[in-house]
Amino acid sequence: MMTADKIKKLISTLSGVSLVDDFTIDEAGSLKGRIAVATGQDNTNLEWNVEISPTYPFKAMGSEPIHFQNKNLLDYPHIMQGGNLCMHPAEYENAESQFVNDLKQLKEWIEKYYVKGKKDAHYEHLVVNHHTICGQYYTFCFAETQEDFTEGDYGIVHYATLPTGQKNDCQVFNYVAQKFVSYLKTKKVLPCKISKSYQELRSFAGVYCLLSDTPSVCNKFIVEEYDSIKGLFSQSQKNYIHSFVVSHRDKYDFFPLFCGYRIPEGGVHWQAMILFMDDLPIEPVRVGTGKNRLWFTDFRQGQIQWAETVDISYKYFFGRGAMPEELANKKMLIMGVGAIGSILAETLTRCGAKNLTLYDIDNKEPGNVCRSACPFYTGIIEKTLDITNLLTQISPHVECSSLKSIADLVIKTYVAGHEDKSALAEFFDEFDVIFDCTTDNQLMRVMDSVGTKALLVNLSITNHAQDLICAFSPNVPETVLLIYGLLKHDMETDMYNPTGCWNPTFKASYNDIECKVQVAVKHIIKMLSKQEALSDFYITEDDLNLKINKL
Repeated sequence: MMTADKIKKLISTLSGVSLVDDFTIDEAGSLKGRIAVATGQDNTNLEWNVEISPTYPFKAMGSEPIHFQNKNLLDYPHIMQGGNLCMHPAEYENAESQFVNDLKQLKEWIEKYYVKGKKDAHYEHLVVNHHTICGQYYTFCFAETQEDFTEGDYGIVHYATLPTGQKNDCQVFNYVAQKFVSYLKTKKVLPCKISKSYQELRSFAGVYCLLSDTPSVCNKFIVEEYDSIKGLFSQSQKNYIHSFVVSHRDKYDFFPLFCGYRIPEGGVHWQAMILFMDDLPIEPVRVGTGKNRLWFTDFRQGQIQWAETVDISYKYFFGRGAMPEELANKKMLIMGVGAIGSILAETLTRCGAKNLTLYDIDNKEPGNVCRSACPFYTGIIEKTLDITNLLTQISPHVECSSLKSIADLVIKTYVAGHEDKSALAEFFDEFDVIFDCTTDNQLMRVMDSVGTKALLVNLSITNHAQDLICAFSPNVPETVLLIYGLLKHDMETDMYNPTGCWNPTFKASYNDIECKVQVAVKHIIKMLSKQEALSDFYITEDDLNLKINKL
């Protein structure tokens, strides 16, 4: 535990740091004091208020346990609105070592940003304090549009409601922007780059205006008063806001006003304020008298009620990790979305896949839930519909469709009755990659014989998920049979026999299956992205690890 005496002693051991005001304990148990740090410039020192949490050196509730504050440095990088230095120091379990390191990091910040005046290369969005608005939080997601906006643009933003969430014991009303309709460009529509499933949700209307400049203080904090932002709207934009209010006053209790500004990368970032119809921050202003009298709209004084906005454009949504873009853009068909196929579909979606088609002949039942990606909550439902719902909830960028279950009958009837399979091949040629996860040996042979240009990938698993087999076209059946022969497992005993007259199925838990599928998908993605040579393989397991066996 830190004490005032320990702090005084530690500071005395560090060059360039001196104590200005002794540390004392406040009512909350925090230690507060004031220090000076030399800058090396004409004996100039920077003075900092220091607050140390009772939890020091441990972070609590996501907050750093020490704060250095100087409100005169707001123009410098990493100084927050209250004057606190934003830093993420290395962690030490020993409080004394942590304190010495924290002071060293403070000195490094002074040298880099204050003395040398360096700026960070990457862009940081404006800092917005997210407060409740009438007791609730509001969050709007948006994505980049198909085309860019005209300078000074304004019009209608269409948005849809997402499920209500909760944080800090308050409701969160969640929304996603669907499209912008420009008034300046005669109702030109600029759709957001999100999937059709979100574009087709019921729409509500708000207003958007592309501002003449960034609505910032010190180039990093968003303005918080209407007086500070009204000069960034053109008079036409202000008048349009008023016309929207007149035409929608009886339709909505509130609406979002999307304020856009250019960012260094060239795109537009949107920040939404919430305007309530019964307490509007706009008012009519009269200029002149008599015949020369004119009315126009302007903002009155008051504090802006900013909602939280999040850019969910593909590059941000998958910024923390995704498959290569060339692969993400390919059209993929997943045949069989049971244990293997549903995990595969979910993984591809979370890796950034944009175009998936699903196929399965079965309905999902409660017994399927324990080892697939399906939820119980949706009850009896076609597997493809259930997985489609799941995937669209995961990603706003995946276009997900499905083939009717009758496709199985159509495919096999066609192959059985026609020597020329070119028409069937042409249908499957629409896809770049076809994953067969059906464990249907007849379908496996049929698909291999069709002659499609699409790459076939067959995934199957042995009883108790002892092994997973991955075979690529051509000659998929021969490869699968060869590997099963190499494994020499007894496939028929200790199977799961459901009640009634049903075929037995293999036994394995979700964990048994999922760990092997994920390893397989990792290598499949590398192979399809040409980071690894394309090769049939099978995964075996011993007591210590999983082993990839390539043919």
